[in-house]
Amino acid sequence: MKRVILSPLNLSPNDQKFILSFSLLEHDLIYFFSIHDYSHAHKKISCFIKNNSLTGISSEVLTNSLIGLTSDLTASSYSNKLNCINFLELRLLFINYLNQTECSTENFKNTLNDIVTTFFSFIDEIDNAIDFKHLSKQVALTVYYVDSHRYKKLSRQSILQNLNLNAVYTTKLFQKELGFSINYYIQHVKLTEAKHLLLQTNMSVTEIAHKLQFYNKSAFSKAFKKKFAISPSKYRELNKIVKDH
Repeated sequence: MKRVILSPLNLSPNDQKFILSFSLLEHDLIYFFSIHDYSHAHKKISCFIKNNSLTGISSEVLTNSLIGLTSDLTASSYSNKLNCINFLELRLLFINYLNQTECSTENFKNTLNDIVTTFFSFIDEIDNAIDFKHLSKQVALTVYYVDSHRYKKLSRQSILQNLNLNAVYTTKLFQKELGFSINYYIQHVKLTEAKHLLLQTNMSVTEIAHKLQFYNKSAFSKAFKKKFAISPSKYRELNKIVKDH
């Protein structure tokens, strides 16, 4: 096996200190990503920015630190059995963006936040839990009904009544087999569809909220941010940035 000889990097003391501090931040971000805890991840970033001066840190070090984080978040998606295809595409888009955009002390914080927020917004653990081959007839029918009527105003009671299913029994069975409630799944389907509409149409946030039968724009935006750790408008903006590059 041929051994590769690498020349040492000429890193300043400030660069070396930054790399060490960022590696500790990266370790924490990977952990919070694995347990889907965006709140603590965001707090860690804020604490890091507050306690670490970026003055004098080279653009190369800043850029490569973010590329490393992007790759490690993607690896974490694989080890945690998320939809790794989506994350592999996201990694490529962000790396292309970082290679074409000079990372500076002025834009580092925003870019770091954008990367972490976007990766967290791609977490979609519910879909991986649904395997129709192992669902009871009642639960499979309920899931199918929600999927097929995402643009309708839905409630647990109306769905089970339309399917002529026993409400008490099916509600308990749904929770037992999937680990979440029917109402939670209704919200999941509608908000997942909202992501598609934000990226694939020019509909306004208000129009999307109305199409998906939310009470108003405010209620929709609040629910979207709670689930994906990002507002609808910011989600659209960030995905436009990475796809344009």
